[in-house]
Amino acid sequence: MGFYIGGNVGGAWANRSVGFTSDAASAFLFNPGVPLVAPFAGQVALSAHDFSMNGVTGGLQAGYNWQLGGKWLVGVEGDLSASSLRGSGRETAPILPPAFTQTISAEQKIDWWGSIRGRFGALVSPSVLLYGTGGFAFGRVATFDDYIVNGPPGGFSISVSGTSFACTTGLTCFTGSNSRIQTGWTLGGGGEWRFAPRWSFKAEYLYVDLGKSSVTANALATGIGPNLSRYTANFGRADFHVARVGVNYHF
Repeated sequence: MGFYIGGNVGGAWANRSVGFTSDAASAFLFNPGVPLVAPFAGQVALSAHDFSMNGVTGGLQAGYNWQLGGKWLVGVEGDLSASSLRGSGRETAPILPPAFTQTISAEQKIDWWGSIRGRFGALVSPSVLLYGTGGFAFGRVATFDDYIVNGPPGGFSISVSGTSFACTTGLTCFTGSNSRIQTGWTLGGGGEWRFAPRWSFKAEYLYVDLGKSSVTANALATGIGPNLSRYTANFGRADFHVARVGVNYHF
């Protein structure tokens, strides 16, 4: 069956649930009363929040097929795709209500991704192949998180166990971002139709898992303690679903 190259385009989607891990000072935001200071009256702790992601993905693929006997086929395929997959969410909770609130925001995007996969399938007719596929996946994952206090002019500071932060209303108090290449695995399947001697059309679904993702948000100003406080926003697994179509040219 031989070598082929082609292109693909499709949609991608995912869901995220962002949880938080704090140090001694920032625990005040996620579990009021934990630090050795009195919690603000009426404060509601920030909790994990969810958001969805969606976008378009498209790129190139190349591979090689071997036909085994009359109907079985094995192959290897590599692909690389650009992606607009992204999503964001936020939670706002009271802090010194009713005038003051606190807002935490999270965002994640997949800039690009690719895979190197094996394929195994059966020819259900001379021109139609049904196959399963799976293998190694990689991609660039970007994450962001920040915290702000909303309300009339003012501010506060917290210092516990050598870590501290100071917040001014209307200004970002904690922020963090990162962008890195992550690796993982992918699994899926599809069908391919040979509509001309050297051309085929394919439709494919893939589940892609690029491993765990998180970002550390650092305080931008310190209170009376010597070290800036921080918290970690845990995004869970950087996984997503892809449904796409493509065309291949067979040499």
